[in-house]
Formats: sequence, C-alpha cells, structure tokens
Amino acid sequence: MEEILTAVQAPITTGRRIAVTSVRGGAGKTAVAAMLGSVFAGRRAEPVLAVDADPDAGSLSWRLGVESAMTLPGLAPALQTASGQDLSSVDRLLPRTSRGLWVVPGGGAAQPQLARDVTRALSRLFAVAVLDCTTGMNNPAAGAVLSDAHAVVVVAPASPDGVRTTAEALTRIGPAALQHVVVALNAVDRTGAAALRTKQALSLFSQLGLPAVVLPHDRHAGAGGPIDPGRLAEPTVTEVSRLAAWSLRRARPL
Repeated sequence: MEEILTAVQAPITTGRRIAVTSVRGGAGKTAVAAMLGSVFAGRRAEPVLAVDADPDAGSLSWRLGVESAMTLPGLAPALQTASGQDLSSVDRLLPRTSRGLWVVPGGGAAQPQLARDVTRALSRLFAVAVLDCTTGMNNPAAGAVLSDAHAVVVVAPASPDGVRTTAEALTRIGPAALQHVVVALNAVDRTGAAALRTKQALSLFSQLGLPAVVLPHDRHAGAGGPIDPGRLAEPTVTEVSRLAAWSLRRARPL
C-alpha cells in the first residue's frame, strides 16, 4: 500500500485531467469517478476537482453528497473568470465534499464542449481533475473531454460479458490512444464477478497493453446512494488508490 500511496501523491508539474468513461451503461462509472476523486482529494495536499461532464446533467454531484442549484452553463462564465484569479474565487462558486473535493455540476446539452473548456481553464488551480463522462466512448458528447484528457479510465462490469464488450471496443481504438488508458473492472454485481475468470480477464487487457484494476464489490458504493468515503471497505479504498496511481502513471503530456 505504501508504494501505491507514493504514486498517488507523486509531484505534478501541471494539472492532470482524468476522464472516466464506459463502453456501456450499468458499469458503475459514476461511482468509480466519485471514489477516484475522493481518493485523490484525501491523499494529495493540493486541491482536487470532480467534474460532471455529462451534458444531460449526470448524478456525480448527488453521488458525492453535495447539492448545487446551479448547472454548468449557469456557472461557466464565473468559473472561467475565476480560473484566472485564485482558488478563493472558485471556492465561492463550487460546493465541496467532506474530503475537500471541489465539485462542478453537469448540464449543457447544447454545449457539449463546455465541460472540457471549463476544466481546462481550471486546471491551473487544481492538481487533478476527475471528469465523469457520458456513457459511450464514441459518443460525440464525450469526444471533446476524452481527447483533452491526460488519462482515461474505462470502467467495465467485472463480468464475462462486461470484459468481452469492453475489450472488443478497445481493440478498435488506435494504439497511441490506448497508451493512456486504464481499465477498471468494477464488481457491480456479485454473480457476474463470481463468474469472471479474473486472471484471464487481466491477461486479455494485458495483451492490449492495458493495466487493469479489479474493484471489489462494495455494499456501500453499490447501494446507489451518496458515497461516504469513510464507509467504503478497506479493500475498495486500496484498489481505488491503485487505480488512481495507474491514472497518473498513464497520463500523457498535452
């Protein structure tokens, strides 16, 4: 665990944007994004940002237990202005979780590039920004965010079919893009996870040159409500921390 924490806390010269996506729904993508952001916020001394990059207003804010009456389009002008100032200017605009994670709400279906533009502007103030993208790697709404990310976490259900469909989708991505991808095999369903041959799944992604982290089933995260990092099981925290470490290792210069 010490090696993992050292990697999560590694010095960063410029802000890193980590996009979280999935090939299909039901993978637990938003829960993984929420846990990933919370781990970074809890382990790093610098400020960390979580962004709901779903233009249809996803559920990241709710899963993180924060409420905002504003949407991204309503906040964007003020956030872009504040990004040229200091962190106190942003602090007045955004809610924070108990772990100190700043949260940007979603929305903006008519402006699919808005999340990318706002996060890019805020990157000078935040060491890490975790963006919860809309489902589907080929979805035009996700394209702007994914192309601008330093690293991409692809969440797949930890089940035989989840591994199959995710691996097939990743084989259609160019080798250059895959260099910055990490796979999170998320045990959203105990039955599917029990049927998965984990060693074979890891080997399959390894053949694509991809590291994969297996996230165990967690009763608290899997309940579908707001996620309290303090109630996550220790194995979950360990593996999400491993995922965070891999995300920074795979980050590319932009």
